[in-house]
Amino acid sequence: MESLPAISVIIPTYNRRDSLRNTLNSLAHQTYPGDYFEVIVVDDGSTDGTEEIVAETFPFTLRYFWQINQGDAAARNFGAQQSRADILVFLDDDMWVDPGYLTYLIHAHDTCQDRIVVGTWHLWLEDTNPISQIPDASPGPEDDHSTVELLFRDVYSNNMSLWREAYFKIGMMHSLEFSGSSMWCDLDFAYRAYLQGFEFRRSTKALCWHRDFSARNREEHKKRMRTAAYRAVVLFQKYPELLPHLPMFYDKTPIIWGQDSPQLIARKLVRHLASSRPALWGLEKLIKTLGNRYPLSTKLRSLDSYIIGNYIYQGYREGLRESKVARARD
Repeated sequence: MESLPAISVIIPTYNRRDSLRNTLNSLAHQTYPGDYFEVIVVDDGSTDGTEEIVAETFPFTLRYFWQINQGDAAARNFGAQQSRADILVFLDDDMWVDPGYLTYLIHAHDTCQDRIVVGTWHLWLEDTNPISQIPDASPGPEDDHSTVELLFRDVYSNNMSLWREAYFKIGMMHSLEFSGSSMWCDLDFAYRAYLQGFEFRRSTKALCWHRDFSARNREEHKKRMRTAAYRAVVLFQKYPELLPHLPMFYDKTPIIWGQDSPQLIARKLVRHLASSRPALWGLEKLIKTLGNRYPLSTKLRSLDSYIIGNYIYQGYREGLRESKVARARD
């Protein structure tokens, strides 16, 4: 029998005891042998009784660590340092994984040391329930292990795997000086891996679902996207060359006269006007009215995406202004 690599599944968590339990329960049904993988939970300062999870029984080794709240990047690094496995698999505490998830991830690595592999994840909303919809995914002898190439910008740490030595070679996660959820730490990490010549693959058979709590609430989603754009300023200060790689900022940066095309200048001017408070108020009023009449309209969804883009614009420009003030003080 071919020797299987040992795996450490590392899950940072903060005040999501019940969600974490769902993630662990999905790992309990993996086709990958339970004695070949462990789960390392790094509790980033929870106060909701998350530590009680260690009293529950799972068909794999569960290791629990508590640390003073330092953010998910620090939690992932701590988990990696505690591991002695061959491969690290990072999962968020709001993920649910298919039974074949770990098996397909490992096959996708194909002994390549300089490769980062992610699964194929879907958004789990209230009207979808993968537990009841997905049949047994036990890999059979005829199954292929299909993968597709990814750009580094499409790698997310909510489900990500690589050889343990590679994680330290890349330099672990950086928090970008933000407390709590660091945001962009996965892009920062993947970009450093890209600069070192790593390749990126997605397994089309390693299925997982993301119970993104902000995606269920439009107000929370707007707030999250605005915050992400605000924090991206620090990322671009660190890597100015990274900005063109992210389409979400295409028409939200200041106009560069003599470099931007006339079409791009026009788009940036329109975006600036549409992101003002009166204009944004009017657009949201319009989409609410239209949503009552045409809830499934494709055009309506496009308008909603444009409005979200305006919140991204607001957050990014606020970050630029604060950065400029901070530099003036220095």
